[in-house]
Amino acid sequence: MFFGYNFCRSRTLSTGLSSIVAILGMLPLWISRILVKNSVGKSWCPAAVEALCSHVLRYHTVQNMLYMAMTEFEKLSEVPDWSFMREKKSQMAFLFGVDDHWGPLDLYEEISNKVPGAVLAVERENFTHSFSCTEAGSLWVAKHVSGLIKNYFSKIDSE
Repeated sequence: MFFGYNFCRSRTLSTGLSSIVAILGMLPLWISRILVKNSVGKSWCPAAVEALCSHVLRYHTVQNMLYMAMTEFEKLSEVPDWSFMREKKSQMAFLFGVDDHWGPLDLYEEISNKVPGAVLAVERENFTHSFSCTEAGSLWVAKHVSGLIKNYFSKIDSE
């Protein structure tokens, strides 16, 4: 995590990576698809590969992603605002993966202890943090979230 954070904070490194990705984005789409499928997208569904090649391989998109990653590194190292979470728990839901470094199970335990009644779930079908890059992962999370929304509104209707 330390390496990733320092990489995101470095103007030189983030500019360099964004420039390289932007150059890849200038290649014909069929070449980009081959490169993505044979590198980061080996287990991705065709729609995810297509989205990356046609929408993400841009300088400013990568800059925004690196900035978001940097701020996530900073926020994840802070102590959560437990009183806010207790106050708003009916409006939040937390999903953890069995092997997800962004949402580790020790955080699941901590939230369940410090925010009684919080909506917590653990995905146990072994999807990675990049679940949206696979059709099965996307469908599983979409069903999970739609179930949470239905439950939320059914509680409101019954009040």
